Amino acid sequence: MLTEPKTKTTTDTFTPKTIMSGPEEKYSFTKEDNLKDVVQKELTVLGTIQILCCLMISSLGAIMVSAPYSPYFNTAVSIILMPGYPFAGALCFGITGILSIISGKNSTKIFVLILNLFSTVVAGTGLILLAATLKALKTASEQCDSGKDSLALPNISNIQYHYPAHKAKDCLLTGSSLTTVLVVMFLFTVLELLLAAYASVVWWKQNCSKNLESEFSLPQSQDLIQHVKKNSSSP
Repeated sequence: MLTEPKTKTTTDTFTPKTIMSGPEEKYSFTKEDNLKDVVQKELTVLGTIQILCCLMISSLGAIMVSAPYSPYFNTAVSIILMPGYPFAGALCFGITGILSIISGKNSTKIFVLILNLFSTVVAGTGLILLAATLKALKTASEQCDSGKDSLALPNISNIQYHYPAHKAKDCLLTGSSLTTVLVVMFLFTVLELLLAAYASVVWWKQNCSKNLESEFSLPQSQDLIQHVKKNSSSP
């Protein structure tokens, strides 16, 4: 009669969840699972927005490459196109966003953290390049006005005058269009910079919490098992 309860306790108490089966422990496990779900959903949203930033920046870069523009703007546009930021940077943002969504294994969390940090650096570099391009574009637009003024001479006939004026107007319209494209790209780059920085903080916290959990969970479970074995063996 006395040996049966002992055998039941030895078989039922090897798992920590059955040992600590009070209402407080169940509430803590449920709260922790809900927190993990919220963090995972947040990372999914961040990754989706990063993919959208990738698509927008690469699309604007394709517009800049394919659209015809005045030779005045060759130097200005080459500042942003020569390093390949609209395409290489956008590709980096897209890969980071995709891995942030599909990353569920612990081995990939460090890699996603590094990618988000790298995306932060790439976005910061892109902002510097875009600021330099906008400044050079403003100078090139002023050259359109100066070219128009230099061609408006009194001894030029009416037909010869209107053609350069039309070219100068097209030059100004092209400059304003390029400025709009660069400003939109600048805004999406700022958004990507903020997202990558915030995602890096979230992944860093996730990695630190996972390391702490793996460090302390195993010794605690072993202590509980040893404690149960000791109590069950005592008369």
